[in-house]
Amino acid sequence: MSIIICQAPRFPIRRILRCATCKTRRRMLVVDNGWYGTSITCCHCGDTWQDGERALRSNKRGWRKEAAAKATTGWIEAGTYDPAAHQAWFEHQMGYET
Repeated sequence: MSIIICQAPRFPIRRILRCATCKTRRRMLVVDNGWYGTSITCCHCGDTWQDGERALRSNKRGWRKEAAAKATTGWIEAGTYDPAAHQAWFEHQMGYET
């Protein structure tokens, strides 16, 4: 038996935003998830929000440190934001290409 797990196309974006958990401005990894909207993860506390709601927290020990490290890695890999590249990516996802 084989299992196939699909993930929506993603476009990572670096942002400095106010974290509702940390109560201060933090590095945030914003990920545009194509058809599923945008998720925002704090690189300090590891909390994630999508569609204005905080995502469920894991009950796994050490989840916060792990989520923050993963977000920080994604934030570094995102590089400098390029609006034209983001627009081209979005149009490709929506099938607007000519």
